[in-house]
Amino acid sequence: MQDVAVIILAAGQGTRMRSNRAKVLHEIAGVPMIRYVVEAVLAVVDNIVVVIGHQAEAVRKALAPYPTLRFALQEEQLGTGHAVVCAIPEVPAGIQDVVVLCGDTPLIKPTTVRALIDQHRARESHLTLITTMLADPFGYGRIVSDAHGKAMRIVEEADANESEKKIRIVNTGTYCINMAFLKKALAGLKNHNAQGEFYLTDVVERAYRDDKPAVLLEINDTIQVIGVNTTEDLVKAERFVQQAMGGDQNPLDFSIRACLL
Repeated sequence: MQDVAVIILAAGQGTRMRSNRAKVLHEIAGVPMIRYVVEAVLAVVDNIVVVIGHQAEAVRKALAPYPTLRFALQEEQLGTGHAVVCAIPEVPAGIQDVVVLCGDTPLIKPTTVRALIDQHRARESHLTLITTMLADPFGYGRIVSDAHGKAMRIVEEADANESEKKIRIVNTGTYCINMAFLKKALAGLKNHNAQGEFYLTDVVERAYRDDKPAVLLEINDTIQVIGVNTTEDLVKAERFVQQAMGGDQNPLDFSIRACLL
């Protein structure tokens, strides 16, 4: 897809991993998790921008086998919206839609990335995002909908009231966004929230105000779209990849074979 670009957010430290290593460099089956994400995306899209920050050079080195990648430096980690702002100058000219996803989702499948883009274009949407339902949604942004089921906004855990915290449909941090709409929405981002950050999730509210509410693509296979945030998550991902690999020698074969699963 020549008119689609992907922005992979990989600048964070990941303090819940209890390690000084950048989160995306933690290994699954001996391979940095960021490489699984890159492999999955490259099966669908050629144009990729990786946003780096914490241990930026180490992340670049881990991705050296992929010479076509572009990199954007987020010197200060001021939120996901700010990360995308940093990435925009590296997006090639002529791009119509941008997929944004996190570098800590190593189990995402190429078929899911393609389904996101296809749904986005079929619905002629400003914004399409992947959601999933969690029995325990603690820590994730909740999808707040109106009486007609249209997504009005995403509220983060730290900003949610008691009623909103009971919502089980959550944001997975994976979006497909029309480039023209994205640029306008980014220009209007504010950091008036509990974290003092510029949230990319605020583009959902902008789309609703524009009377082009976000299209939601719900994924039941939660494990592939929820990030690896803790050492416990890392162990689960390792177990899943090892089982999927079977007798394969190269764990990255998992990403390619996932297209067929």
